[in-house]
Amino acid sequence: MKVFLDTNVWLSATIFSGLCEELLLLCAERGGLYSSLLIKVEAHDVLKRKFPKTPNACDLFDASFQAAQLITDCDEPRDDNDSRLVAAAKEAGMDLFVTGDKRVLDWAADEGTSGSLRIVSPRQAWTVLS
Repeated sequence: MKVFLDTNVWLSATIFSGLCEELLLLCAERGGLYSSLLIKVEAHDVLKRKFPKTPNACDLFDASFQAAQLITDCDEPRDDNDSRLVAAAKEAGMDLFVTGDKRVLDWAADEGTSGSLRIVSPRQAWTVLS
């Protein structure tokens, strides 16, 4: 199963022990972990701004990020990175887009599935994958 983790899931897996970390490890072990360079840019930005007292946070993120296979980012819409990431995941044929972002999770309820892509929470992804 091809799983694309949103930035907030990557950040949670990097900084905190718990479900997101376990989910990342599970996907990496199975070879189904995907990401994009936009995720890396967003993650580094947030880690530097919100976790300045954890100077090695970007290094920790990068170590985990190496396990992901990269997909091509979408350039549009320029003003909405969430939409760009979901569009990239759809175009790359991902099965799951995992996010904790309520706004993005609401898209799944509004639109249902688009192709084979399902937008799910980390808990829902864990249920599907385990």
